[in-house]
Amino acid sequence: MRHAAIDIGTNSVRLLVAEENGGAMQALDRQLQTTRLGSGLMSCGVLPVQGKERTQEAVAAFVLRAKELKAEKISIFATSALREAEDGAAFAVQLEEAINNSVEIISAQTEARYSYLGVIKSLGEQDRLVFDLGGGSCELIWPDGDSLAYLSLKIGAVYLTDVFFQQDPPDAGEVDKARRYITECLQKNSFDLKPLAGVGGTVTSLAAMAQKLAVYDPAKVHGYALTRAEIKSQLKKMLALPVAERGMLPGIRKDRAPILPAGTLVIDVLLDICQAESLTVSEGDILLGALYANASA
Repeated sequence: MRHAAIDIGTNSVRLLVAEENGGAMQALDRQLQTTRLGSGLMSCGVLPVQGKERTQEAVAAFVLRAKELKAEKISIFATSALREAEDGAAFAVQLEEAINNSVEIISAQTEARYSYLGVIKSLGEQDRLVFDLGGGSCELIWPDGDSLAYLSLKIGAVYLTDVFFQQDPPDAGEVDKARRYITECLQKNSFDLKPLAGVGGTVTSLAAMAQKLAVYDPAKVHGYALTRAEIKSQLKKMLALPVAERGMLPGIRKDRAPILPAGTLVIDVLLDICQAESLTVSEGDILLGALYANASA
């Protein structure tokens, strides 16, 4: 049986189509479209018109692609941007009417569960502290007895860029304010210090940059041990460059270049707080977790 999942995020819309075989999911197609749905959300409280238009076009195209690949079940879900926007629920209804498919605005708890499930299904059942760094928020998830504990923190890459980074490249004062805010958000919460695994576009981009991949290769990114030294080196390099030049660095998608320094700053602070020398990068993420969760639903 073939399944598809579409994730409507703050920065992008993503598609994963997979074949279920013996209880395992084998990826058939992955696609991503940058839509900037949550850009400016903090200043006005509503979703930008152009962001909604780009998102609707991307979701419609991905539904068509899933049907072309004969997916029997298409799960479409939205995360923090639609949870927080005043018009988030109304936009979900608009999408449902346009594509003739249900769109679920999932809770932070469900988002955390999907992300953790995606990681353990792809990296193995090891006891881990998983972080999923998105555009609007960052989820920290870890096993707590027979259940999962999680935190959802307002330190997403798009959010931080919009709030703190006005200069191009960001100046030292902006970076310092952002670092202090991230540190406060993480330190005022408690979480188990376990081996770190990371998912999300910032993490996978850093793994690609560390390996100087001219063409993105999921096989080389998945399972990569990204060191604290590599993260600090890439952050220093990116903060010295304007967006146009940053987007030319090997391993960076040009459409991710504007928000990558803010996301990298989060990971840098997290590793410092955890006193971790490295993290494991996972290609298996919320999309894969959603497929497994919904396949048995």
